Amino acid sequence: MIWLKRNPLFYLMLGLLLAIALLGVFHTSMDSDRLGELKFEYDQKNKQLSLFMQRSPAPTKANLAILDRNLEQMKKEFGVSQATLNLSTYDRDLFFGSPPIDSNAAFFMIAKFVEDSRSLSQGADIRFDEGYRFGFSSYENFGPSIEVLAVVHKQTKIMEALLQALADAGVSELVAVERENPAALGQEDRRSSGGADFFSMPSKSLIRSTDTFDSLAFRLEFKGQSHAMRSFVNRVNGSSLPFTISQIEVLFESESGNIDKRSRLLENPFFSLDQGADDNSALQVPIISENESRFVVIVEFIELGEEMLAMGGSEKGGEGV
Repeated sequence: MIWLKRNPLFYLMLGLLLAIALLGVFHTSMDSDRLGELKFEYDQKNKQLSLFMQRSPAPTKANLAILDRNLEQMKKEFGVSQATLNLSTYDRDLFFGSPPIDSNAAFFMIAKFVEDSRSLSQGADIRFDEGYRFGFSSYENFGPSIEVLAVVHKQTKIMEALLQALADAGVSELVAVERENPAALGQEDRRSSGGADFFSMPSKSLIRSTDTFDSLAFRLEFKGQSHAMRSFVNRVNGSSLPFTISQIEVLFESESGNIDKRSRLLENPFFSLDQGADDNSALQVPIISENESRFVVIVEFIELGEEMLAMGGSEKGGEGV
């Protein structure tokens, strides 16, 4: 204590030096821990970088520039594809409108569709069976279940456009109009079997072979002369709507009512029995009869796949057939 009293400044300086030393030790310890953390983070980042650089293509600036150019080229090609398939020539929301809010509303929507289709067919002198419901007979007494409301609503709108094309083409009789079962599209209607309304695609649709596009398919069977068939095909192909014809079948009916899938050819009136066999084969010009024939056409309405719609694929502008 005597030394402390005699040398207070000395001991004060000694205390300060000791405090500074202890503070230095504390900070050194903290910096050492932080240095360990930084070293660990560096090792982790270095491992990640090594993994990235081993990938193909490596995430370099040069490769990023290449990917950007490829993306722009793909966008251009996708735009061309949309225009080619008419996916950008019609307003999707305007064409389909809003679906019914429930099964009851859908029932009345379908009832109106049936009445409008009958009026259209009668006005165009198209024969059809009495009471025919144009592919929606299963909903004569009730509406579709909520699970299939959206797809059934779409099917009625597309069918309206196809029936209008048939009426404008001048077909004489509507034999059958069928649509794909929503169950085949992954949406089963628990309220209806609807067997007579449905058909199955005879082969896998090329449109659906990728995730980019999807489609709704319809089978139309009708009678008429060949010019009516050509007119219908031209109207469908020239439509601003994204239609594609997947299959056409011609069924010639004989006077007895039997159906022959082969093309019936009339005899060549310019052929002489005096000519040889070789001349005969050369002069057999096929002449198609203008009697009524039965036609079966499968039409697909192309849509963007769900993934493309989620990415914001454009669907705008356009009118019906």
